[in-house]
Amino acid sequence: MFNPSGPPTGKSYYEMVRKFEAQRDKDFASHLCADHPRAKTQSTKHDVKQDWEKLYRAAIIESDRSKLLQRVKDAEAAILERSRKLSRAPAHSEKEQEAITRALYILSLLRTKAGH
Repeated sequence: MFNPSGPPTGKSYYEMVRKFEAQRDKDFASHLCADHPRAKTQSTKHDVKQDWEKLYRAAIIESDRSKLLQRVKDAEAAILERSRKLSRAPAHSEKEQEAITRALYILSLLRTKAGH
C-alpha cells in the first residue's frame, strides 16, 4: 500500500499528478514486492513506456546475480512489446527507439554477465 507523505504539490494539476506518481513509483520500486510484477490493467502509451523503462532500470541496478537474468528477461520482453507498438505508430518515436536500441545492447551485456 502506498501512503503518501503529504498532499501533492505543484503549480498545476498535471505537475501535482506527475510528482505524486513519481513518488509513488519510487516508493514502490524500493518495496520488497517490487520483485513481483503488478497485474496489468488498461495501460496507456505512457504507462507502457514507463513499464519498460522501470524494468530496464531494475535490471541494470540488480546486484544479486541470482535475480539478474530474470530481470533482464522481464526488461527485454517489455522493450520488445513497446518496440512493436512503436512500429505501428512511428511518428515522434525516434528518440524512444534509440533509447530502446541502447537498452537492448546494455541488457545483452548484463545477460552475458549473468552467465547465460
